[in-house]
Amino acid sequence: MSTTPNPDEVTAELALNRALRWIDRPRDTSAWLWIGGRAGSGRTALLREVVARHPTAAHVDCAGRSAEEVARAVARALGLSATDSFKGNFAAMAGRVSDDPVVVLANTQWAGVLRTSREPERVLDLVARALIEHHRRGLRMRLLVEVDDAPGKAAELGGRHLTLQGGFEGMPAPVELDEDAALSAALRGLAMAEHRFVPMAVWALLCSAVGQDVPESQLESLLGVAVARGWIHRSDDGAGTTLVSFEQEAMARRLRTEMPAEDARSCHARAVTALSAADASEATRWYVGRALAGHAAAAGRFDAFVEDTAAVARVGHESLFEAFEAAFHGVPIAQGSAGARLHYLVRRGVQPASQGEWLALLHLTLMQAGPTEEAAAERLLTAAGPVAALPWRTLWAEGVGAGAFSTDALVRRPIVRTLRIVHTPAGDVVTARTRRDHIGTWDLVTGTPRPEPGESAEVPDTTQADQGPQGWRPAGAAAGDVDLPRMPEYIRRGVRSGRHIALASTDGVCVVEIDQSAVQQTSADLLKRLVGTSTELAPAVVPHAALAPTVEWLTTVWGSAAVSRYPQETLPAALSDPGAREFLSTVGFPCVTGFLELDTTGLADTGLRPVAGLVDKPDEAESTYFFLGTWQGARLLLDGRDGSVLQDGSSGLDDALAGSSVGQFVAMVRLYYWWFASDWSVEDTETDVRRWLNLIDPSAFQTQGWQRVFEDYNFDDRV
Repeated sequence: MSTTPNPDEVTAELALNRALRWIDRPRDTSAWLWIGGRAGSGRTALLREVVARHPTAAHVDCAGRSAEEVARAVARALGLSATDSFKGNFAAMAGRVSDDPVVVLANTQWAGVLRTSREPERVLDLVARALIEHHRRGLRMRLLVEVDDAPGKAAELGGRHLTLQGGFEGMPAPVELDEDAALSAALRGLAMAEHRFVPMAVWALLCSAVGQDVPESQLESLLGVAVARGWIHRSDDGAGTTLVSFEQEAMARRLRTEMPAEDARSCHARAVTALSAADASEATRWYVGRALAGHAAAAGRFDAFVEDTAAVARVGHESLFEAFEAAFHGVPIAQGSAGARLHYLVRRGVQPASQGEWLALLHLTLMQAGPTEEAAAERLLTAAGPVAALPWRTLWAEGVGAGAFSTDALVRRPIVRTLRIVHTPAGDVVTARTRRDHIGTWDLVTGTPRPEPGESAEVPDTTQADQGPQGWRPAGAAAGDVDLPRMPEYIRRGVRSGRHIALASTDGVCVVEIDQSAVQQTSADLLKRLVGTSTELAPAVVPHAALAPTVEWLTTVWGSAAVSRYPQETLPAALSDPGAREFLSTVGFPCVTGFLELDTTGLADTGLRPVAGLVDKPDEAESTYFFLGTWQGARLLLDGRDGSVLQDGSSGLDDALAGSSVGQFVAMVRLYYWWFASDWSVEDTETDVRRWLNLIDPSAFQTQGWQRVFEDYNFDDRV
């Protein structure tokens, strides 16, 4: 690598002097300084010297840490209680900084545990930027951040920057590698690793993945050459397994960038296949836990990888979430997929402290996803057995998990106000109620529905708890300790009886069973995140039933009595449109009210009757318009000539069109009602519903009538 200085580069000594003078400059308010330069130019040493001159500085080495871990470390260094409340993310923490601190973030370019990673960018975007943008007005903070200069990164970030001269020498040139095909394959294979440290058996596997088989015996001899030339470092895992790594991590980065992107994806795909073998050695399993998720992300196969719950159980949660952020950066996640479940877990603040806690949370999510994921949940438990002990295990779950819904039925998530465990002659049961109504009663262990117990039913010795901003507290108390494992914020109530805990969340009700020996190993702080996710869900696919409505699709939300069908022989002859005649006779029309300021209930009694036409278009001698009901203060009419649904113009809206066909109008009303009448927690389905309506009938959706239906202030039945 060339070490010829650029005009903007300075020596390490000059950079240190400038940085120290800048820190002590009294007239500046809060400011920041990016420290750039090539690998080996002395950036980290410069920052260590700054900290030595300012011993009270908040100094965090970001190498090997996720953005979340960096945020927590910064908060601790600044003396802030970051995880004592569910309220507030890292941006809120930044607003609590005081005492005019010096904050030093070193090695941001090496953040994360994977080589396919966005953690360096996330540290800059979610931690450094949060300190810059959210500190208190009048605060005099000095923020120094080491960044990768590849080249000119420091200058691109904006604000003050210092770029150091020099850098590592001794990188092997491509021509030097090409002289020895085996050595070239060995170094390129090691560079393709997703973890910095690689067991010998995995090194051989990675060589095969890049296209050349190099046996372990040959790698041993090549290792001597590479170590002698200062290219590779040899160590062990503490248990006798040899690990190899580059002396300079920058060398791995350079070798990776030299490989064409498509070739690299193919190599990572072959690595995923080889590493997933059932007969993997202990050394390979060690590497799999730390790197397999990264290979899946680099191969462009992460979405398929996370669908395999047994594979997911074998990888550490730290590398899994890091690979998740890398795999779906700028790539929307398909709704209803395993990737979407991870997205919701991150949005809900899940930050596990151990592999056992992570697998317990993932198992809970699978159980909440409904019957379609029961097999996946069982596979997860089987795979988790040799990996980690779960502090608790979900026995059953009732309700609708985040993203686990379809338009085939209304989404019901009643708010649980009372949760009890009681004795009955048939065994212990869990019963849940809203403020007024009974939600359900289930067998404590199996989840089988049971009759609601009477008020006099015997209540065993239980621990009742609510979860608030500071976590669990005794039910009805402002504070206090309870013997329940930590849970995500969306779980609001808990009742413990022995080793069983009934939980009520914004999704529904579930029961978990405690493993007392494992639960003692879990963290004591809140289950929350300080930094969020940049991933986004893809737009939901238009439901097939909305493009071709059926009787069943209508009656699942309205009931059979609300849908009227009209045999062909009963339809008026003036209704000449064949599509309308077919739809009304085979599917029918909903006779409903209570939403959209729509009332078609009278149609059930009167049937289709001809009426005068539009206000501004006097009807012909024989009417071709049929009364359907009222909508937004106007008559709703079916035009028998073309099957369109119209407002008669009496409401003052300029656009008459309500539906280009009766089928399209019914589909739009059905989708709107499904969204309006359902209970939502974290999903934002309004955007999808709007898009669906536009796809179903773009001409009608652009009219005033449909454009205003999402505005609460316009509709009495939406407030």
